[in-house]
Amino acid sequence: MTQEANLQEGLRIDPAQVCNDIVAFIRREVQRLGKRGVVIGLSGGLDSSTCAYLCVRALGREHVLALILPERDSDPLNVAHARRMAEELQLPLKTVDLSPILAQIGLYDLAPATIAGNRAAIETGVRWLMRLTGVPSAFSQGLAYVYNERRALWQRLVQRFLWRYAGRIQAFVFAKVRLRMLILYYYAALHDSLVVGTTDKSEWSIGFYDKYGDGASDIALLKHLYKTQIRELARYLGLPEPIISKPSSGDLAAGLPNEVVIGLSYEQLDAILYGLEQGLSEQEIAAQLGVGQKAIRAVQQAMQTEKARDVLPLHL
Repeated sequence: MTQEANLQEGLRIDPAQVCNDIVAFIRREVQRLGKRGVVIGLSGGLDSSTCAYLCVRALGREHVLALILPERDSDPLNVAHARRMAEELQLPLKTVDLSPILAQIGLYDLAPATIAGNRAAIETGVRWLMRLTGVPSAFSQGLAYVYNERRALWQRLVQRFLWRYAGRIQAFVFAKVRLRMLILYYYAALHDSLVVGTTDKSEWSIGFYDKYGDGASDIALLKHLYKTQIRELARYLGLPEPIISKPSSGDLAAGLPNEVVIGLSYEQLDAILYGLEQGLSEQEIAAQLGVGQKAIRAVQQAMQTEKARDVLPLHL
């Protein structure tokens, strides 16, 4: 067995046992908190679809309310996949178009549809940021820009001269994910239900979520599982292969895949995170995976920034 295979092998799970554990967890917590069921936002992606399957197994479809929350920049394929999941599971379904609210607060003025829908241009911007910082992860640098107390020279320059653009990107992203969560909690209150969190361990570990958006929930089902492990679980549950194999995306603009922003495939990211969890050095992980140490340091930086963000809100 190769060194890389050793890391990948360490990520293997027993999907039947994992499924049973999560199903028992859902039942226990819904009963303990005296709720009628759960509310879940269906994005059409791997994580939310897997959570929907698990919730139905745990509670029955009549106790799982699904919400689809499209807006102007949503990828039609993701919306179609979300509807497919709701239909296959025969879930009670609400579709709420967020576009009017986002338009009213002026969000679409920040980025016209011709820009927000231009994936090639967005990917060019991501590559430009990587060249500017010399780090192979636009996300780790963006997170550091927002939450680090000690900013690098390029971050100080952006704050001084380019805040108009950086602030627009920040507002564009945060407003969307936080509005989604507001709608989920609204319907959870109406239906005396818990909000299901769908963020996985890969994204939790590096802070690839918004604490007050997709990171807010009552019951987090996948926080202990890496993305590659969730794919294994999804196949066990019988999810459609197009959803399992589709690149994961926050679906904020042009269907931009998360891996483009992170700068690593989820297979690489999960192996790096697992290697760090096992106490391996940068050099050992780099040798096993064939990735540069800069990429591993970018993951570590994101993990450190996430810890700094986790202390919010600040208080005396």
